[in-house]
Amino acid sequence: MELRLSKYVVVLVLALLFGSCATNFTPELVRGEIERQRGVDPLRAFELDLGRFTTLLIKSALAGKDGELPFAGLSSLQVAVYEIPSETGPAIDVTRIAVSGWDRVLRVTDEKHSGMVLVKPKSEAIGDLVVIGAGAKKVIYARLTGTLDPDLPRGLADVLRDGGPDEVQRVLTELGKN
Repeated sequence: MELRLSKYVVVLVLALLFGSCATNFTPELVRGEIERQRGVDPLRAFELDLGRFTTLLIKSALAGKDGELPFAGLSSLQVAVYEIPSETGPAIDVTRIAVSGWDRVLRVTDEKHSGMVLVKPKSEAIGDLVVIGAGAKKVIYARLTGTLDPDLPRGLADVLRDGGPDEVQRVLTELGKN
C-alpha cells in the first residue's frame, strides 16, 4: 500500500512540474532558431530587454503633460530585430518554433513571411504577449508583459498578417509616441 501511494505522489509531482511548462520566449530562443534553421548567426542584431524597474522609469519619463502614460499596463518589454537575408521567401519559418502553454492568436506562413502572435490571458486582460515575424530580410521578436488591453493581440496579428515584420516593427515604435 505504501509503495502504491508513493508512486501516485511521484506521478502527481511530475504532472504538476511538467504539465504547466510553457515555452519561455526570449531573444536567445529566437536567435537559436535562426541558427538552427539557417546554420548561421544573424548578420546584425538588436536586442533590448527592459525589466519592471527600467520599464517604469521609461514610462514615467515619457508621461505626457496630463500624466497619461504610454504602455499604461506594460510592466516589461523585450524586443529583438535580426538581419538575416534570404534568397527566397521568409528568412526562417517562425511557425516551426515549438510552442506550449500559450494561446495562438495567429499563425501564418506564406511565400513572403511567417509569423505568430501568442498570448497568456490574465483575468479579463492579457498578461503576456509574444509576436514573432520573419520577412525576406529580417526576423522581429517582441514580448510584452503586464496587464495589456485584450484588443492588442488581434491588432498586432492583423498588422503582422497584412504588413509583415517591417510593419510590426513600425507599429511597436509608434506605440511609444502615443
